[in-house]
Amino acid sequence: MAVSMLNWPMHLPQLRAQRKVFGSEPFHSKPGVLAVARFWLVLLVVILSINFSSAQNKSLKLDGKGSYVELPLDIFKDLTQATVEVWAKWDGLLNYSRIFEFGGPWQSMSVFNHGGTPDLRFNLYPLNSKYDTSLAYKIVVPGLIRTNEWIHLAAVSGVRGMKLYANGVLVGQHTNTACFADILVSQTNLLGRGLVQNPTDRDFHGEMDELRVWNHRRTSGQIREFMFKRLTGKEKGLAHLWNFDDGTARDVSPSAQHGKLMGNARVENTDIALGATMPVASASHAISNPPPIIASALPGRDSNPAAWWIAGALFALVGLLGWLVMMLRRSGVGSAQLLSATKTRALTAGDVAPAGTANSTQQEIRERALAELTDFAKQSLVQGLYSQRAALLEIHKKAQQELAELETRVVALHLPDRIQAYEKRIAELESQLETRGDELRELTHATLQVLRQKLEEEKQKQEKPSRFN
Repeated sequence: MAVSMLNWPMHLPQLRAQRKVFGSEPFHSKPGVLAVARFWLVLLVVILSINFSSAQNKSLKLDGKGSYVELPLDIFKDLTQATVEVWAKWDGLLNYSRIFEFGGPWQSMSVFNHGGTPDLRFNLYPLNSKYDTSLAYKIVVPGLIRTNEWIHLAAVSGVRGMKLYANGVLVGQHTNTACFADILVSQTNLLGRGLVQNPTDRDFHGEMDELRVWNHRRTSGQIREFMFKRLTGKEKGLAHLWNFDDGTARDVSPSAQHGKLMGNARVENTDIALGATMPVASASHAISNPPPIIASALPGRDSNPAAWWIAGALFALVGLLGWLVMMLRRSGVGSAQLLSATKTRALTAGDVAPAGTANSTQQEIRERALAELTDFAKQSLVQGLYSQRAALLEIHKKAQQELAELETRVVALHLPDRIQAYEKRIAELESQLETRGDELRELTHATLQVLRQKLEEEKQKQEKPSRFN
């Protein structure tokens, strides 16, 4: 409404009426509630669109064709006990491809896949074992590796023997009490390549990240507590840390023992998000000796990351809507377009709106604003439910794939081993029922029913020969 400055006193009744409609002061002098609301909506969209990890993580990528990292010599030789941790992902199971090997030929500490199989092997040879196999101390875990899947490994050595952890859970141990200090040779230290260099040995093909060497034996609890965290290099007991986040093989610990990228070794962005509240590993592998996935760093044991982001977004949206409603109620403001045409013409003509009319106008503004906000919230909730449904369908698809993989793997086993594999997987799923949501619990029940049917069929096969005796 335009008010002539020359006729200012004549329009005082109109201004008073306007103040009654819009609040205690003119609309244009309000703090811009709707503008603030738009700002928060835009901010919410920006927050939901960014990557929730603190920074894009990077990993070391090796092609299996002469690419590796060379660390400085003899940097571990004084360690009488140690824990070597690393995140690793095999793109292919090449013959005896090392994640790392520290020491000398036939006298070293190393972790690698056994032959071209998915069996994980941890070697610690304090003395030259080339001609004396009794000195070849090792841990072999069958079927532990899955290509194109991240797995966290921790190799522990020292006075209480060798231990190998996968995803924070002990999967193998040995009584050998040696450590780096017992390897009495000039120690060459390589990532992605072996030291013997047999013609049949191949370089590592895949990715690795967050290689840590501690000067003590880490417990399973300590490993699980820190495995998903991005370390600074200054943690107590951390001797070395190569996280590759600056695009090089720099040791970010105070030791500053920097490595060199050799061949086609490169550092690139990766899909593993250290520091986030989600694991990068998938559900527990359906094999006879699975690498358990530890979810202690998660909001829930079987929660889906997408569902948690949706829930967080809806929670933030509800908070924003509540704030808007509170501001509207406090100020009684709305858009000038919410006024009916009749009331606008009345004000323009210089009529003074009665108090009852002003109150009804404020009520109309509130009702329309609340209706719009409610409709917006409903649409957002429906979108969130569709996203949740898609996440559940993906979980169902993975469960079907897991069943198919389990059946494929156990077919090649002997009958008692097949029965044991089915019984073990059934026990794992039964232990997870209490912690799963309603939808996941129903899916788990269906999976258990199929597995129990398979188990019964296998037991019947086992009983058949005895009937003919």
